[in-house]
Amino acid sequence: MFEKNGLIVLNKPTGMSSSLAVQIIKRTLKPNKIGHLGTLDPLGTGILLIAVNKATKLFDEYLKKDKTYKAIFYFGKETDTLDSEGNVIKSNDVSISLEQVEKISKEFEGEFDQLPPNYSAKKINGKKAYELARQGKEIELKTRHITIYSCKVLNEIAKNTFMFEIKCSSGTYIRSICRDIAYKLSTYGTMLAIIRTTCGKFSIDQSCTIEDIKQNNFKFYEI
Repeated sequence: MFEKNGLIVLNKPTGMSSSLAVQIIKRTLKPNKIGHLGTLDPLGTGILLIAVNKATKLFDEYLKKDKTYKAIFYFGKETDTLDSEGNVIKSNDVSISLEQVEKISKEFEGEFDQLPPNYSAKKINGKKAYELARQGKEIELKTRHITIYSCKVLNEIAKNTFMFEIKCSSGTYIRSICRDIAYKLSTYGTMLAIIRTTCGKFSIDQSCTIEDIKQNNFKFYEI
């Protein structure tokens, strides 16, 4: 039985849901209580804060922390999920330059009312939006007020494909930023990859893997 109270800074692997990551750690450490402090999409990698025992009471505090992401955006097509795991629903033939993207990205710094993706964990009448989307039901999501502190284009990876670094407030959907930047460019956008590099005071350099936890080779941040 793991009785310490504190946080694990997990580097979640791609393809794994946040809830599954928690379940694996729960089976490994056997704490009294455990939970994650802010969902990271299955496609995403990087920091997933895991609260253990009494630290689970910190949920509201850490959910409000600012976060930083690196993400790869592709312009020219849009999927129903706004990421590479969805089905293409819109596309056009474009050639987007680095200069265009750099100019537009600056317009996305500041405070905004952002529309979440249909495939998100936002709840509508008690049900998650992605559950309704999978059933083909009509979805009406409300916008959420967010702050984007910086939206930088790091480099051009391939044609119409760019690496971004975005620092933002809690509740920001990076997939939605991709979609909205694309619309400003008169095209469509899909997020190909994402990594969360900071969450509050924690950075990716402080993280551990699930394998590290299984081998009891990880740093535990006691509270």
